[in-house]
Amino acid sequence: MAEEQKEHQKSRYDKIYKPLILIPALFMIFCVIYSINFYHVNNDFIKKDISLKGGTSITIYSQTNLQDLSSYLSKNFKDFNIREISDLRTGKQEAIIIEVSESPDVIKSSLEKYLNITLDNSNSSVEFTGSSIGQGFYKQALFSVLLAFSLMGMVIFLIFAKGWKIKALIILLAFLPLILFMNKVSIDKLFYVILIDLLICSVIYFRFNMPSFFVILCAFVDIFMTLTIVNMLGIQVSTAGIIAFLMLIGYSVDSDILLTTRVLRSQEGTINERIFSAFKTGMTMTMTTLAAVVVSLLVTQNFSSALKQIFTILTIGLLLDIVNTWTTNASLIKYYMERKKK
Repeated sequence: MAEEQKEHQKSRYDKIYKPLILIPALFMIFCVIYSINFYHVNNDFIKKDISLKGGTSITIYSQTNLQDLSSYLSKNFKDFNIREISDLRTGKQEAIIIEVSESPDVIKSSLEKYLNITLDNSNSSVEFTGSSIGQGFYKQALFSVLLAFSLMGMVIFLIFAKGWKIKALIILLAFLPLILFMNKVSIDKLFYVILIDLLICSVIYFRFNMPSFFVILCAFVDIFMTLTIVNMLGIQVSTAGIIAFLMLIGYSVDSDILLTTRVLRSQEGTINERIFSAFKTGMTMTMTTLAAVVVSLLVTQNFSSALKQIFTILTIGLLLDIVNTWTTNASLIKYYMERKKK
């Protein structure tokens, strides 16, 4: 009876694995449309905070009504952001952080009028980032994400591809932007180099080793979908957010590597049995990580905006990774193996 049930589940999966790809495909189409419109409106792919675009961050160590303060600031500043820092156990407000694009003197003077106090080192702290410095950080952060993705793709291809000549070419292409960066080539020129690099590598992956292309494609889709949801939630991405996306590159491929390795290199059982075996192990890995990340998010959300942003992005990315790995990549690798048999 148990064997018959297993056979029924296998035959059912054979019927639905192709239509399953429609779920992430349709959402990906929505993400592309949303991102194009977002870029048209904001002239960028993300909403940047002051660490990436420049401005002033002032922390006030007192209790203040956030709604009243927000109403006051909206009359004087076009672009601002307010965050609250609370005690973890009691939930009591400990401080507020106000971010604006203006200079420190302007926001400090305005807040002193509203609070009717003199802001000094004993009751506040001020950080200022120039617009040119913030833009420089932003370009370097984007370059680091693209470079990390390129090197990740190289490692994936080296694991699954065959032939040392093509592997040597991929290594050269992957390290070329890093070599140019070490030789102090401008970031603007490096962007074009690495984008062309990624395009060439993608063609090579698709032509010479489809499974590695599937892994990298799912990692890209995972990051792109996460970025879209972050924009939809109105999150202003800081340097901490860039770090989260760098971490997500690694988290996005671990279960894909497990799946691809199990299906391609294992000789035990059928293709479906290898996929289901990888699913059990991969879901255990992902859910364990997700549990730790969610707990960290709940603990840190009231007193660290940087950690909150990191764990929020990781939570979104890990949830999307479950869908992209076990619908998109699993379906593609199964289709690839069946075509290879024929």
